[in-house]
Amino acid sequence: MAGLDLIKTYSSDSEDEHDEKKKSNKDKIVNRLAIPTSILSWEGVIYHEEMIDDPLNHDGRKRSFKHERGNWATLIYINCITSDCLHTWINSVLNELSIQGNIIFNFHISLSRTLVLKFHWIESFVEDLKLLCHKFNKFVIQLTDVKVYCNEEKTRTFLGIYCQDKDGTLKHLTKVLDGLLAEYQLPSFYKDTSYHISIFWCLGDQRAHLQKFLPFLTCNLNKFLAENTEDSFIYVNEIQCKIGNKCYMFELR
Repeated sequence: MAGLDLIKTYSSDSEDEHDEKKKSNKDKIVNRLAIPTSILSWEGVIYHEEMIDDPLNHDGRKRSFKHERGNWATLIYINCITSDCLHTWINSVLNELSIQGNIIFNFHISLSRTLVLKFHWIESFVEDLKLLCHKFNKFVIQLTDVKVYCNEEKTRTFLGIYCQDKDGTLKHLTKVLDGLLAEYQLPSFYKDTSYHISIFWCLGDQRAHLQKFLPFLTCNLNKFLAENTEDSFIYVNEIQCKIGNKCYMFELR
């Protein structure tokens, strides 16, 4: 029994000594790899943090689709370069009506809905759009009258200057664009297409309220265009596409 007791004692002493060595080595490693206090105070950023859109940061506007990482808001359009005279007319005539809302000075004619483009599609989509635009000749658009528009969600109402072209290039261009969008499983443009330059917007469905101003606005627009014939036409030399915060320009032939 004494022998067994000695073995137990030796074994116990050996284990205690081994445990003490392990603890000592562990303490050395911890001390050696200690994280600086300055780094410990940092607040991490969650990679998949959900972005919450606050309409108050955008004049009450609401997103038509949820923001998701890897999705890029995309719009195909014609950029409209106009004179300062037209801007002045829009500002004066709308202020005269005292309509509560926002005047738009970034003039464009939409050729697509606001699309959701996947990041891995961007490169090929841009190249396909470039080839498509090179097949179309430059053309001219004429401004005519003022109309009221409302978005699908009925969250915003717009006043816009209606536009048309003589040879039907706009409709043909839209049809070809719809074919390209279908290849990327993206929605086509609106069936009841009404090409226009938005000049004013307000929150909610205000069509009934704004309709009563149309005769006055159209009459004033026609008078202005008669006196400023150079503002009656938009010369379309290129098509633009905005993807996220990047703008691509594609020249027509």
